[in-house]
Amino acid sequence: MSVVLELESLKAACDNNNDPGDQGNECSQVIPGNGSCTYHIGSGTDEVSNLLSTTPQATENNRIQLEVDGVGAYTDSQTETSKWRRELLSLKTELNEVVVWKLKLWMVILLVFFTIALVIGISLIVCAVIDDDGDENYDKSSFVVKRFFRGNFTLDNSSFTSDREMLQVHYASKLTGVYSSSPALERYFSNVTINHLQDTTARFTLQFMMPSDHEELVRYTLSLKMVRNVLLQHFLDQDTEDHFYIIPTSLRMEVG
Repeated sequence: MSVVLELESLKAACDNNNDPGDQGNECSQVIPGNGSCTYHIGSGTDEVSNLLSTTPQATENNRIQLEVDGVGAYTDSQTETSKWRRELLSLKTELNEVVVWKLKLWMVILLVFFTIALVIGISLIVCAVIDDDGDENYDKSSFVVKRFFRGNFTLDNSSFTSDREMLQVHYASKLTGVYSSSPALERYFSNVTINHLQDTTARFTLQFMMPSDHEELVRYTLSLKMVRNVLLQHFLDQDTEDHFYIIPTSLRMEVG
């Protein structure tokens, strides 16, 4: 009952006001819970609705932009893939073109590489098998001209023994080995003789055989310098502890 009376007095107060503007102001100040005026409540609801509606709109715009960017990147990637596919397809088409008779381009390329490899292989085999030095072919029976070298060398005191014959045989064998193993002089070497031993000095004679045309040999291969250096190098390579050691600086040699 009291609630009805309170509502009626509130209505009367609103009706007794002659100024419509004031009436609106007064009504706007009424507590919304009384149910008389709804202007204030409506405006508040609109503001909240506007704020809430703005956020989904921005989110939607961002989502659309991301989708557009993603589509752009995918389109670029797809375009690049398509380009590679076109190039591969074009290359495949070119390789399958018939060039000569029924041979396609890829067959011709493989044939060229195979031919080059085959030629190189055959060349290597031929060079290995037919590597024949013409200078190695010689007839030793055609060496009819003799060439002599005479010289001497000194034995180390510790090498000298009273058995002179044994020493002659030993040093003759040593000099024979030196010249028989020389690549340049082996074919011309004939023999060596140890003439005699006087104190610690041994005298020797070297004999070489040359062909009739021997001018170049005498000048170079069978020159005094060449023959002497071969023997000197052997003396220099000796072991100093060798029982038959020869003093390298004692070597003397001359033609004849």
